[in-house]
Amino acid sequence: MTTNRAPCATRRATRRAGLRGGFTLVELLAAMAILSLLAGLAITMIPKALAMGHETACKEQLRSTATTMKIWVDTRRDGKWPRERGIKFLLGMVKDGFIEGRALNSFVCPGTDDETIDPNDPAKTPGSGLTDWDNLNPDCISYAGRDNVAHALNKAKLDNEVIASDDNWFGQEGRPNHGDVVLVVYADSSIGQKKLSDYKDQIPEGQDWLPVGPESPDEDLKKLAFD
Repeated sequence: MTTNRAPCATRRATRRAGLRGGFTLVELLAAMAILSLLAGLAITMIPKALAMGHETACKEQLRSTATTMKIWVDTRRDGKWPRERGIKFLLGMVKDGFIEGRALNSFVCPGTDDETIDPNDPAKTPGSGLTDWDNLNPDCISYAGRDNVAHALNKAKLDNEVIASDDNWFGQEGRPNHGDVVLVVYADSSIGQKKLSDYKDQIPEGQDWLPVGPESPDEDLKKLAFD
């Protein structure tokens, strides 16, 4: 007698398909563990990615500022760089009307909450902190400018002449714009960086920012001023 086994085989296949249609507790726990791990990685990586993006944007702003300044010097000043120090060295372009409107935002580092607004301006007008030439507020921009009075630019070596950097200073307190790195731009629009870790033995213990100006341990940063 021939026995038909097909119905049993069909039932076993159906049971297996049914079991595979859901998840076991172990599979669910494994999936949750993987998701938790991915979430933890994302939480760690997102701030780093944002910081890198801010640093890249800041570099482009500094490069653009140097390029624009060279054009201004060549077209409006017969090749003469302004004999000013600090932010007045940079903002001569604003005083001259060469930079205005939304372009003023290029003086604000993307890694900070700085604004070009005068804190005493009730209307909160963008750029209001850059209009009173005799009382410019250094907190209204994020960059230090060349002290072209004490450290006159050498026109023959503009690729070695720093003209701006992160100022790392706000409201009478030091602060790092980009963690351990201070970005600088040279008169030929090339970008460089200075690392706090390279001067740890010359910085007070616990200080997390690299000074700009005469007190800086870096020779390039000594030639700048934030006010």
